[in-house]
Amino acid sequence: MFRPSYVAGSFYPKDKSSLQKMIERFIEEAKTNIEYIDEGRHIGVLCPHAGYVYSGRTQAYSFSYLSNSPPETYVILGPNHTGMGLPISIMNEGSWETPFGEIKINEELASKIIEKSGFIGIDSSAHKYEHSIEVQLPFLQYIKKDATFVPICMGIQDKETAVDVGRAIAKSSKDPLGVIASSDLVHYGSRFSYNPVRGGKEEILSWIKKNDMEILKRAEELDTEGLYKFISSKDYTTCGYGPLSAMLTCMKELGAKKGKILNYSNSYETSGDYSAVVGYGSVGVKC
Repeated sequence: MFRPSYVAGSFYPKDKSSLQKMIERFIEEAKTNIEYIDEGRHIGVLCPHAGYVYSGRTQAYSFSYLSNSPPETYVILGPNHTGMGLPISIMNEGSWETPFGEIKINEELASKIIEKSGFIGIDSSAHKYEHSIEVQLPFLQYIKKDATFVPICMGIQDKETAVDVGRAIAKSSKDPLGVIASSDLVHYGSRFSYNPVRGGKEEILSWIKKNDMEILKRAEELDTEGLYKFISSKDYTTCGYGPLSAMLTCMKELGAKKGKILNYSNSYETSGDYSAVVGYGSVGVKC
């Protein structure tokens, strides 16, 4: 099955040359600010998935971290924004298109993950218009031209499901593996029906960063239990906490002890609008 690009030209440039230059600029900037001190066969990262003009710089930190010793194969976990398809949907064959060309699904790995999980079902409709996984692919193709991947779209994100998915991934690959959790952080403002703090610009931005960092700190500690408690306590609007928890679970199963916060930013830094703010974080885990 072939999935054409859906958000090329909106979330990221449709023109190959423009896309190449943008990603190259972001990656080179990130490389000057990352210390590659971790060693490991398996790598997990948290990546944002907004338009590149907003979150591309933070996204580049995760892919720069991956690029130090990039595996051949990746599992990309993203939330389901469209409501289409099965609750946990995997595409198990075919390829996806970006301006850089096609990237193939690793059919053998996909089959093993399905076999090991009690929740994942084969379904392409959940992926048709979903951007959270697609926006990771141009960065992935930039750092590893011949990479293969497995896309998993999570329409439900409870802890039991996330743990099942993470463990299934861990049990399915003996080769070095990259696991990418696609998630933005807080979605603050009336546009998102989330206004837990009132006040001026500095008060709002300070609250946003403080609470987004709580998410990143829990990710750094591989603390899925703490992540769910925090999300629940504040009804926090992190859109991909399930994919993040699945990635953390997978890395713990593979032997990881701790992650590393790589970068944080938010949409205000680009838009200048503090009435509607989305947070972006990058975390890396190796084992």
